[in-house]
Amino acid sequence: MGFLHEIRNLEFIKDLEREINTDVLLFGVDGFTYYGNLQAIEDCRIAFLTPAITAESNEVEILTPGGEIREVTFLRVDLWSIIAKGSGIVNDPFNNTGSGNALNVNGVIGLGQRDGEEQRQDGHDLVCQLRRMVGDTVVLTTLGGFLFEGTLGAADNCLALLTVNSIFVPGTDQCISNRDVRSVLVNLESLTSISTVCCC
Repeated sequence: MGFLHEIRNLEFIKDLEREINTDVLLFGVDGFTYYGNLQAIEDCRIAFLTPAITAESNEVEILTPGGEIREVTFLRVDLWSIIAKGSGIVNDPFNNTGSGNALNVNGVIGLGQRDGEEQRQDGHDLVCQLRRMVGDTVVLTTLGGFLFEGTLGAADNCLALLTVNSIFVPGTDQCISNRDVRSVLVNLESLTSISTVCCC
């Protein structure tokens, strides 16, 4: 079985099906972030995006891991490669980014350099610990180099629902703030570390 087969989450895809005809951010395992209006999910695997309603552009926007924005007319993306989705989009998150403040975190629990099978088990250990943090402000890091900070609302079916404080994407020193995106659903199969945020 391939890597994408290991991190796919059918519950994540089912949840995404409820977002048809809404603007979404899709975060890929490769560090790419896609912003558009979800028109369809084909064969329970391929998301079809058209330009977002809230976008400042008339194209689907792709933020590369290098920090460049590319625009395309439409996009089909493999949902097995998507590790999180942002919803409740208020503003174009690529053109209205907030200030990139450094996070003050404590209690980081992460994955070390181990073989694949041991890492998979450690990932499930992280999920068990995360379930005890519902209601806390947490920081989750994932494959692809993403960092999600927010209040953990739920952790079920290997999915974490957060009310967004900040989302940091690879290749940029600015964050996507809660002024642009209200919530994020993270596929916990892609989780690499969890931590809590100091309130002081």
